[in-house]
Amino acid sequence: MKKRWILASAVGVLFVLAVVMFRVFERPVMVSAITLQPCRVEQTISCMGVVEPADATVIMLPVNCAFSRVNVKAGDRVKKGDVLAVVDKDATRQLNLDGTALMTLAAMPEEITAPQNGTIMEVKANEHQVLENTSPCMIMAADKDLQIRIAIREKDLRLLEMGMKARVTGDGFAKDSYEGQLIKISSAAQKNDGGTVVEGLVRFAESSFDPSLRLGLSAKAVIVTAVTEKGYIVPYEAVKTDEDGDYVYVLRDGTAQRQSIEVLAQVAQGVLLADDSLAQIQIVYDAERIQSNGQRVTVQEKGV
Repeated sequence: MKKRWILASAVGVLFVLAVVMFRVFERPVMVSAITLQPCRVEQTISCMGVVEPADATVIMLPVNCAFSRVNVKAGDRVKKGDVLAVVDKDATRQLNLDGTALMTLAAMPEEITAPQNGTIMEVKANEHQVLENTSPCMIMAADKDLQIRIAIREKDLRLLEMGMKARVTGDGFAKDSYEGQLIKISSAAQKNDGGTVVEGLVRFAESSFDPSLRLGLSAKAVIVTAVTEKGYIVPYEAVKTDEDGDYVYVLRDGTAQRQSIEVLAQVAQGVLLADDSLAQIQIVYDAERIQSNGQRVTVQEKGV
């Protein structure tokens, strides 16, 4: 019995010594570290859509007219005052030889001009053909009335309110982004290939317009749902999750120590923290390199 006790004691001592020696000679893991700094954080929702006119401008004729020349076609961009069509005066007089001839001649235009800057959507006038004054001559979309018809995902609805600001981008646009505003959220939902969506409208700011915003182009509206003026963002590479929740490794005395975090939202750069408890504290950036809580590390600063 005594020999067994002595043997067990010796094994225990050797085990403790092995653990101590392992800790002493354990090679530290090289990791990168970041120090969180306050920054302005936007929470956003992205929706895909198409450029379309908010309102159509219908150009009507004061009298029945015939045209000697039509200068535009659907899709053409025009400026206010551009000549869209030239009236054939002789043919138009012949059309209106009745008791109202004098009044007709006084009302007869020589040219049809664009009432504003915009895009021609439809042309009803044809050269050497008669168009009655009860039919539209042309239909155009004014630059100031462009919008994006977007599809809002069901899960995003509760975060959106009319009037929220948006940034609009598109592969065919000249600028990186354009300012806009969410002006409508439909009261009905519909199904598409991506699931259940609700239609919405984002109106371009009039000052944002340029000729690259062509009708029918695809666009993405990034709607700003919340702004935190002094927030702290942890990159996704630094965050780990298990059954106990989200956490990071903070650096203390040459070791990586687990610390739980409360995530307020996920943004493009990482997770937004609900408080500032990690402000000015070094955090392990490449958290996947840490195998256990308290692991020894050698640190190189990565930056903010």
